Amino acid sequence: MRLADALDADLPALVRELGRPVVLVGNLPYAIAGRLLGDWLAPASPFRKIGCMVQRELADRVLAAPGSDAYGTLSVYARLWFAGERLLELSREEFSPRPRVRSTFLALTPRPSPLAVDEPVLRRVVRAAFGQRRKQLRGALEREFPRAAEVLGELRIDARRRGETLDEAEFAALANGLAAAG
Repeated sequence: MRLADALDADLPALVRELGRPVVLVGNLPYAIAGRLLGDWLAPASPFRKIGCMVQRELADRVLAAPGSDAYGTLSVYARLWFAGERLLELSREEFSPRPRVRSTFLALTPRPSPLAVDEPVLRRVVRAAFGQRRKQLRGALEREFPRAAEVLGELRIDARRRGETLDEAEFAALANGLAAAG
Protein backbone atom coordinates (compact mmCIF):
# COMPACT_ATOMS: atom_id res chain seq x y z
CA MET A 1 0.00 0.00 0.00
CA ARG A 2 1.25 3.46 -0.91
CA LEU A 3 0.14 6.73 0.59
CA ALA A 4 0.03 9.89 -1.51
CA ASP A 5 -1.69 13.22 -1.61
CA ALA A 6 -4.63 12.83 -4.00
CA LEU A 7 -3.72 16.07 -5.77
CA ASP A 8 -0.13 14.90 -6.37
CA ALA A 9 -0.70 11.21 -7.09
CA ASP A 10 0.16 10.02 -10.60
CA LEU A 11 -2.93 7.87 -11.10
CA PRO A 12 -2.24 6.99 -14.75
CA ALA A 13 1.18 5.62 -13.69
CA LEU A 14 -0.50 3.62 -10.92
CA VAL A 15 -2.97 2.18 -13.43
CA ARG A 16 -0.07 1.16 -15.71
CA GLU A 17 1.61 -0.50 -12.71
CA LEU A 18 -1.55 -2.33 -11.62
CA GLY A 19 -2.72 -3.21 -15.12
CA ARG A 20 -6.16 -2.56 -16.51
CA PRO A 21 -9.02 -2.67 -15.75
CA VAL A 22 -8.88 -0.42 -12.69
CA VAL A 23 -11.85 0.92 -10.77
CA LEU A 24 -11.18 4.04 -8.72
CA VAL A 25 -13.27 4.20 -5.54
CA GLY A 26 -12.96 6.78 -2.83
CA ASN A 27 -14.49 9.12 -0.33
CA LEU A 28 -13.15 12.37 -1.77
CA PRO A 29 -12.16 15.19 0.56
CA TYR A 30 -14.92 17.71 -0.02
CA ALA A 31 -12.55 20.66 -0.12
CA ILE A 32 -10.70 19.28 -3.17
CA ALA A 33 -13.24 16.93 -4.78
CA GLY A 34 -14.08 19.38 -7.58
CA ARG A 35 -10.41 19.79 -8.51
CA LEU A 36 -9.86 16.03 -8.46
CA LEU A 37 -12.88 15.34 -10.64
CA GLY A 38 -11.83 18.14 -13.00
CA ASP A 39 -8.58 16.25 -13.54
CA TRP A 40 -10.14 12.79 -13.75
CA LEU A 41 -12.98 13.71 -16.13
CA ALA A 42 -11.02 13.41 -19.35
CA PRO A 43 -11.46 11.55 -22.64
CA ALA A 44 -8.53 9.18 -22.08
CA SER A 45 -9.54 8.07 -18.60
CA PRO A 46 -7.36 5.24 -17.35
CA PHE A 47 -10.26 3.96 -15.22
CA ARG A 48 -12.96 1.47 -16.11
CA LYS A 49 -15.18 3.18 -13.56
CA ILE A 50 -14.97 5.86 -10.89
CA GLY A 51 -17.05 5.56 -7.75
CA CYS A 52 -16.82 8.41 -5.30
CA MET A 53 -18.49 9.93 -2.30
CA VAL A 54 -18.82 13.69 -2.72
CA GLN A 55 -20.80 16.57 -1.28
CA ARG A 56 -24.33 16.51 -2.71
CA GLU A 57 -23.97 19.95 -4.31
CA LEU A 58 -20.91 18.76 -6.23
CA ALA A 59 -22.77 15.65 -7.38
CA ASP A 60 -25.57 17.92 -8.59
CA ARG A 61 -23.02 19.93 -10.62
CA VAL A 62 -21.44 16.82 -12.15
CA LEU A 63 -24.83 15.42 -13.21
CA ALA A 64 -26.49 18.71 -14.21
CA ALA A 65 -28.17 19.24 -17.55
CA PRO A 66 -27.74 22.32 -19.78
CA GLY A 67 -29.86 25.25 -18.66
CA SER A 68 -29.98 24.25 -15.01
CA ASP A 69 -28.47 26.39 -12.25
CA ALA A 70 -25.98 23.64 -11.37
CA TYR A 71 -24.71 23.20 -14.95
CA GLY A 72 -21.07 24.21 -15.33
CA THR A 73 -17.59 23.07 -16.27
CA LEU A 74 -17.72 19.71 -14.49
CA SER A 75 -21.11 19.01 -16.04
CA VAL A 76 -19.74 19.53 -19.56
CA TYR A 77 -16.72 17.27 -18.99
CA ALA A 78 -18.80 14.56 -17.32
CA ARG A 79 -21.45 14.62 -20.05
CA LEU A 80 -18.85 14.51 -22.84
CA TRP A 81 -16.73 11.67 -21.56
CA PHE A 82 -18.69 9.78 -18.90
CA ALA A 83 -22.10 8.40 -18.05
CA GLY A 84 -22.89 9.49 -14.50
CA GLU A 85 -25.27 7.98 -12.02
CA ARG A 86 -26.29 8.93 -8.50
CA LEU A 87 -26.18 5.64 -6.59
CA LEU A 88 -26.73 6.67 -3.00
CA GLU A 89 -27.80 9.73 -1.02
CA LEU A 90 -26.55 9.97 2.54
CA SER A 91 -27.91 12.29 5.19
CA ARG A 92 -25.82 14.04 7.82
CA GLU A 93 -27.15 11.64 10.46
CA GLU A 94 -25.41 8.69 8.81
CA PHE A 95 -21.95 10.01 9.78
CA SER A 96 -20.15 10.45 13.04
CA PRO A 97 -19.25 13.17 13.64
CA ARG A 98 -22.07 14.73 11.66
CA PRO A 99 -20.91 16.92 8.78
CA ARG A 100 -22.71 20.11 7.83
CA VAL A 101 -23.41 18.81 4.31
CA ARG A 102 -25.24 15.93 2.67
CA SER A 103 -23.32 13.36 0.66
CA THR A 104 -23.85 11.48 -2.59
CA PHE A 105 -22.10 8.41 -3.94
CA LEU A 106 -21.59 8.79 -7.70
CA ALA A 107 -20.68 6.21 -10.32
CA LEU A 108 -18.96 7.55 -13.44
CA THR A 109 -18.34 5.23 -16.37
CA PRO A 110 -16.25 6.35 -19.37
CA ARG A 111 -18.25 6.53 -22.58
CA PRO A 112 -17.13 3.87 -25.06
CA SER A 113 -17.07 6.34 -27.97
CA PRO A 114 -16.66 9.90 -26.69
CA LEU A 115 -16.96 12.82 -29.08
CA ALA A 116 -13.67 13.78 -30.72
CA VAL A 117 -12.64 17.15 -29.34
CA ASP A 118 -9.53 19.26 -28.96
CA GLU A 119 -9.37 18.88 -25.17
CA PRO A 120 -7.02 21.78 -24.32
CA VAL A 121 -9.12 24.20 -26.40
CA LEU A 122 -12.33 22.74 -24.96
CA ARG A 123 -11.12 23.42 -21.42
CA ARG A 124 -10.29 27.03 -22.35
CA VAL A 125 -13.69 27.49 -24.05
CA VAL A 126 -15.62 26.05 -21.12
CA ARG A 127 -13.69 28.15 -18.57
CA ALA A 128 -14.33 31.29 -20.63
CA ALA A 129 -18.02 30.50 -21.15
CA PHE A 130 -18.66 29.87 -17.46
CA GLY A 131 -16.16 32.39 -16.10
CA GLN A 132 -18.73 35.15 -16.43
CA ARG A 133 -22.08 33.37 -16.48
CA ARG A 134 -24.10 36.49 -17.20
CA LYS A 135 -22.17 37.29 -20.37
CA GLN A 136 -23.34 36.23 -23.77
CA LEU A 137 -21.07 33.75 -25.57
CA ARG A 138 -19.55 36.32 -27.90
CA GLY A 139 -18.49 38.58 -25.04
CA ALA A 140 -17.35 35.69 -22.85
CA LEU A 141 -15.19 34.14 -25.57
CA GLU A 142 -13.81 37.00 -27.67
CA ARG A 143 -10.95 37.99 -25.35
CA GLU A 144 -9.57 34.44 -25.34
CA PHE A 145 -10.64 33.64 -28.90
CA PRO A 146 -10.62 36.68 -31.26
CA ARG A 147 -12.43 34.71 -33.99
CA ALA A 148 -15.20 33.49 -31.68
CA ALA A 149 -18.01 35.45 -33.38
CA GLU A 150 -17.00 34.08 -36.77
CA VAL A 151 -16.84 30.47 -35.54
CA LEU A 152 -20.14 30.80 -33.66
CA GLY A 153 -21.72 32.02 -36.92
CA GLU A 154 -20.26 29.14 -38.93
CA LEU A 155 -21.64 26.66 -36.38
CA ARG A 156 -25.02 28.45 -36.30
CA ILE A 157 -24.75 28.97 -32.56
CA ASP A 158 -26.39 32.24 -31.57
CA ALA A 159 -23.63 34.44 -30.15
CA ARG A 160 -26.20 35.98 -27.77
CA ARG A 161 -26.69 32.68 -25.92
CA ARG A 162 -25.06 32.14 -22.57
CA GLY A 163 -22.62 29.31 -21.88
CA GLU A 164 -25.01 27.45 -19.60
CA THR A 165 -27.40 26.88 -22.53
CA LEU A 166 -24.91 24.93 -24.68
CA ASP A 167 -24.90 21.17 -24.44
CA GLU A 168 -21.73 19.11 -24.47
CA ALA A 169 -21.89 18.45 -28.23
CA GLU A 170 -22.13 22.20 -28.94
CA PHE A 171 -19.14 22.84 -26.67
CA ALA A 172 -17.16 20.14 -28.49
CA ALA A 173 -18.06 21.59 -31.91
CA LEU A 174 -17.19 25.10 -30.73
CA ALA A 175 -13.81 23.96 -29.34
CA ASN A 176 -12.99 22.12 -32.56
CA GLY A 177 -14.06 25.11 -34.66
CA LEU A 178 -11.97 27.52 -32.60
CA ALA A 179 -8.97 25.18 -32.73
CA ALA A 180 -9.25 25.01 -36.53
CA ALA A 181 -9.66 28.78 -36.82
CA GLY A 182 -6.42 29.33 -34.93
